[in-house]
Amino acid sequence: MRSVLVRAMRIGLLVIAVFCLREAHDRHERETERLPIAAEQVRDIFPTVAVVDAANPGSGWQTVRDAQGAELGSVTETAPESDRIIGYSGGTDTLIARDASGTVVRLRILRSNDTPDHLAEVVADRKFFAQFQGKKSEELLNLIPDTVSGATLTSSAIAEGVLNRLGRVSGTSLRFPDEITLEEVKALEPLASSLRPVARIAGAMEVQDAGGAVIGLAVRTSPVTDALIGYKGPTDTLLLLDASGETLRAIALRKSYDTKRYVGYVTGDRHFLNVFNQRKISDLAVMDFEKEKIEGVSGATETSWAVAEGLKRRAAALVRESAPLPTWWSLVRWRWQDTGHGVVIVSALLMAFGPWRGRAWLRNVHHVLLVIYAGFIAGELLSQALLTGWAAHGTPWRSAPGLVLLAVVALLGPVVTRRQLYCHQICPHGALQQLISRRLKWQWSPGLRAERVLAAIPWLLLLISLAVAMLALRVDLNAIEPFDAYVFRVAGWAALAIAAGGLLFALVTPMAYCRYGCPTGALFKLLRYAGDADRPGWRDAAALTAVLLLWGISHAT
Repeated sequence: MRSVLVRAMRIGLLVIAVFCLREAHDRHERETERLPIAAEQVRDIFPTVAVVDAANPGSGWQTVRDAQGAELGSVTETAPESDRIIGYSGGTDTLIARDASGTVVRLRILRSNDTPDHLAEVVADRKFFAQFQGKKSEELLNLIPDTVSGATLTSSAIAEGVLNRLGRVSGTSLRFPDEITLEEVKALEPLASSLRPVARIAGAMEVQDAGGAVIGLAVRTSPVTDALIGYKGPTDTLLLLDASGETLRAIALRKSYDTKRYVGYVTGDRHFLNVFNQRKISDLAVMDFEKEKIEGVSGATETSWAVAEGLKRRAAALVRESAPLPTWWSLVRWRWQDTGHGVVIVSALLMAFGPWRGRAWLRNVHHVLLVIYAGFIAGELLSQALLTGWAAHGTPWRSAPGLVLLAVVALLGPVVTRRQLYCHQICPHGALQQLISRRLKWQWSPGLRAERVLAAIPWLLLLISLAVAMLALRVDLNAIEPFDAYVFRVAGWAALAIAAGGLLFALVTPMAYCRYGCPTGALFKLLRYAGDADRPGWRDAAALTAVLLLWGISHAT
């Protein structure tokens, strides 16, 4: 019974720490004011900018204007939606700039909670950002973005945030900024008394009668059709659907940049305007105009064709937006690294509990494979930067499920199995130290006093990591551990120096870094259940006190 209680207490301690970290981070985010994009931030993109309008409440885009009020383009940022898209250890907010035609001209990182070294690698890769530039939103819908080698998770999260922001269908438009009004809906449905936005479909309005009953749904073709040119320009069309949103009841042209005479021909042709009525939205989305014998308006063929094609495209967008939400498992993107993590976990369990664990040659082969694959090829090692980042911002379970599973095994293994599986059977840096241990004849063992001082270093670093995360300090935690050294392209000098120094130390003192320098290993040791004699001790009390104290400080500052 006591063993169950001790294990439950250790898991509870971990849960409390994660809760406090998340709550402290959320509080910091709430207190940090997010200002709209200002003119000075985009002057290098739009040299003649004079003012940047406030964000459109429907789309979030801000129009950029010159001194005469002429539109130069528009800008937006991927946050707050991208805050939930976790890269290596956090989300990234990216500025997106488009010219007046809607073409993406520049991307720029505004702020990020991801690892600084990985983020710097992405920023330095011009090809990564270039793949989005020179294209309009509709051209990017099916883009499979290239990621940055050595910063795959960070770059894929940035790309996902950008594509989600550009691909989101909005009820507002830079070319047709006017929202749907009650007066224009009444022209199609006289019983309309009020409009109410529909959360599930961007830009849509529920049409209500005087009694508050929903009698229809109003949507428009813009901005889906903003790039659809008739004779000389695009046209925005109002669609009145039935209350279920499944059947088109009527249409009306709202505004057009096409030739006025041709637009007049279309609005004056009641047969053309009524030919789409009472058709299912699902049928309209895939309609073959030739097969249905739908002809354009005489004298305004291109303008009427653009209106008809606009209805078809908007119907297709409505079908996509009304589709059932995907299941959680369909959101998971499995990578080759995740398969590798699974193999590493299985091999670790076999080496820890299988009949081969006592064979030195097999153990050495396993260590070599860990160093080569898990270290230098996959390059995804658990660290304080990673774990505290996940605690504060969430885990990348959709984009890196194998890495998340690896962390689960590392954290729960010591509690359930009484073994530090990650440290002894998975960590490439630990494996490398085991391979080089006792290779020199001369070995050094610290005295009792030196041993106490050195053994306290991992716990001190663990406390510092907790303080940095809890107080939202701008400190790169990758600089206190050597694990980035296995990914040369993103490694900082501090990580490289710690890795080299720790390995040199391990030549004369076995497992020196693991024993005297690793805060991540200290965390796993803190969680480990040592057996029947184990009971709550000073480390548990100190850990809980530190978490609650730092949580209190974060609320007092």
